[in-house]
Amino acid sequence: MAQAYDKLESTTSRLQMADDLAVFFKTVPPGLIRNVVYLLQGILVPEHHGIQLGIGDKLCEQALSKVSGKTIKQIEAAYRKIGDLGQVAETALSVKTQKSLGGGSLTVEKVYDNLYKLATVSGEGSQDQKISLLAELFSQASPTEAKTIARFVTGRLRLGVAESTIMDALSVAKIGDKTHKDVLERAFNLTSDLGQVAETWFNQGLDAVSQITPQPFNPIRPALAERLPSAKDIIERLGKCSVEAKYDGFRLQVHKYGKTVRVYSRRQEDMTAMFPDIVKATLDQLNADEAILEGEAIGYNSATGQFVPFQETIQRKRKHGVAKYAEKIPLKLFVFELLYADGTDWTVRPYVERQAELARRIIAGPILAQAETKIIEKPEELENLFDKLVGEGLEGIMAKDLHAPYSAGARKFAWIKLKRSYSSKLADSLDVVIIGFYYGKGKRTEFGFGGLLSAIYDPNEDRFRSIAKIGTGFSEQQMADFSELLQKDALKQKPNNVDCLIEPDVWVKPRHVITVIADEITRSPVHTCAWSDKEGLALRFPRIKGFVRTDKSATDATTESEVLELYEMQRQR
Repeated sequence: MAQAYDKLESTTSRLQMADDLAVFFKTVPPGLIRNVVYLLQGILVPEHHGIQLGIGDKLCEQALSKVSGKTIKQIEAAYRKIGDLGQVAETALSVKTQKSLGGGSLTVEKVYDNLYKLATVSGEGSQDQKISLLAELFSQASPTEAKTIARFVTGRLRLGVAESTIMDALSVAKIGDKTHKDVLERAFNLTSDLGQVAETWFNQGLDAVSQITPQPFNPIRPALAERLPSAKDIIERLGKCSVEAKYDGFRLQVHKYGKTVRVYSRRQEDMTAMFPDIVKATLDQLNADEAILEGEAIGYNSATGQFVPFQETIQRKRKHGVAKYAEKIPLKLFVFELLYADGTDWTVRPYVERQAELARRIIAGPILAQAETKIIEKPEELENLFDKLVGEGLEGIMAKDLHAPYSAGARKFAWIKLKRSYSSKLADSLDVVIIGFYYGKGKRTEFGFGGLLSAIYDPNEDRFRSIAKIGTGFSEQQMADFSELLQKDALKQKPNNVDCLIEPDVWVKPRHVITVIADEITRSPVHTCAWSDKEGLALRFPRIKGFVRTDKSATDATTESEVLELYEMQRQR
């Protein structure tokens, strides 16, 4: 497996990655495929289980020192020089002077078992236990294995392997081609658990994967919307459609099974503890023993009843002071989808049927409410409703195909959003990924931060491509916060899955998403987004809105095809 990691790290072609992975998967015993897939994703279990390694560099350095015979100061000095703890481990253990603590060669089972224990141990003495568990792995590791383990535990794997590439490889490994990749993808979108899908595929085959349906406490990957520039375009595309208000809050998925309720973010993080009011409301207002709902949570002023801006609503996402902020910023959850109820998979049913069933299931109350919808078939009707909702302070509207199923994890024209313009030319904000940062000049040097290099995402090639340098709009607090945050993800060299012609002062792992607005999209000879004829697309005068989007992962960022669509809309406007 370590050899497979090495090969993937040196490969930039997605197709080659899939081919190499397929060859590797053929060597994996069916009983190990679940954990092998997790390890390739850089996780131990899916996000919604809430188990993360959380191992800092210092702990890894102590474990390496314990095994290699080098002092912690020597390990730290090598890390400062090389900038890659994986390479430090590889070098240190190639000349280790101490005898093995455990002896024998490493297996996937042993590595996974130790890492899982390491992630879940707690209480008095847990720090020493973690060092011992990691040191035991290093003591039995070859230099290449040590490099892989060190990068894994510190969150610095450089594989750049997307879920779609893994699914391509799983299909090829089992049947020789990608014929049934769509079946694997749907199963993954319904479970958010690629390890489970891989295990079912390898051990039980196509029929078993096809029969995977939604289950409470396995978050469903959210459906995504396309954009169109006008009400006229939307009606031409959908015809008679349902139109919902687009609330400026955060998207939640609520799962109920008996008396247990869990709340998940759009990134499948378990956020139940943050929203006790939504948990209680679900128990009180939902007429179902088992259910999966999707909605938008938005804060409101209890004195006036008016909705508050997103930056106030987002304060409800916190680990401390939950009760205080629940009282300070009460929430409404506008439920817009019923995905599962009492044994029935509603994702395959048409939108109108899902809405009718949702209306039957929700009991009137103070927190849960079905999102208001209106059936519209004329552009002027849609335009009037859009103006009314924007005038009330909402983001815009979402138009939905009356007959479409719920497209879990996919971006389709079954949903089309229309949002208020932030400028005369650019029709929407963009969610971009930070791929680097600059130290800055003058006063900014005291913060160790002067600006960001950002990129969009190409899901077809699993690449991040640069679109903007962002150097304005930062408060002093933001500069300090960005400096602290990004130093943790600093890399000595450009990540393998990044296409970029310019170089920041510091590269970072592409994982943090920010929202930006700009005056327009322009052609650029230095940015690689939608590269063609020696030019790409770039943002003119980009400005950041807020801080990092903790509700979105890097692969949830604005895609290259979306930027092209926005560019075309801009030209039409």
